[in-house]
Amino acid sequence: MNLLDVLDKDLVKVPLTASDKQGIITELVEVVTKAKGYSSSQFEEILEGVLNRESLGSTGIGNGIAIPHAKTKVIQHVMMVVGISRFPIDFASPDGQKSRLFFMVLAPPSEASAHVELLASIARTCTSNVFRRMLEQAKDKDEVIRLFME
Repeated sequence: MNLLDVLDKDLVKVPLTASDKQGIITELVEVVTKAKGYSSSQFEEILEGVLNRESLGSTGIGNGIAIPHAKTKVIQHVMMVVGISRFPIDFASPDGQKSRLFFMVLAPPSEASAHVELLASIARTCTSNVFRRMLEQAKDKDEVIRLFME
């Protein structure tokens, strides 16, 4: 499974408006909740799963990227929410850089291998400094989708 398999325009938000880690995660969960029509209890379950995973160790991977993720029974198939912040957010990345590019990966417990494959695909896709800069400067979700499709 790669990033293009799950890229969905309805699951992209530019710009994110939150100013801290918990706010960014909450905002990303709000995007998927609205797009998929989840209930407030499903929103809470997803948010709790992502925050619990984050408490085990930061999902900031460096180079301005964070990949908060969780497995939850609310989700039927692996999905990804993309968010871009105009302002760097501290995600405790190993390189000390704050993050502006966020890829929240959600999966059902039964799709653990696809979940891991997607995490690796995101890391590979974002190795280019030029590509990351172009994403950071994207004006809207259409531009984000176009950059990934090129």
